[in-house]
Amino acid sequence: MERRVRAAIGAIIWATLTGLPAAQTGIPKETQLNPGRVTAGAGNFIAIGCVSREGPSTTPTFVMTDSRAKPPAQYRLEGDADLLRMHVGHTVEIGGPITPASGTGGGANASAPTLKVQSLIYISTTCVKLQ
Repeated sequence: MERRVRAAIGAIIWATLTGLPAAQTGIPKETQLNPGRVTAGAGNFIAIGCVSREGPSTTPTFVMTDSRAKPPAQYRLEGDADLLRMHVGHTVEIGGPITPASGTGGGANASAPTLKVQSLIYISTTCVKLQ
């Protein structure tokens, strides 16, 4: 009886120790919720707004609408598609360098500047109009 109890305890400890490292890698590679905080200045820009998606599902374009400006400003987002897909319909803060609109690529937001996502901070599960 004692031998069976020790074997069971050993099996539980082994399963726990081998499963622990696997459980710590739950976020897919290069898809972090906050890859790094960016501060405004030195070529970086901070936008707060709602993430949306346009275009076909095979090559989607992600757009952020920053409703703090009048009229609301829109930015095409350049970054990890999996990360951005998780935040469609959410209010987030995105930081990174901004490049002027290229006018190419089609879509309603072809004339919007591009914001490269270097930092993404989750704010809300819904899109809210910020005042």
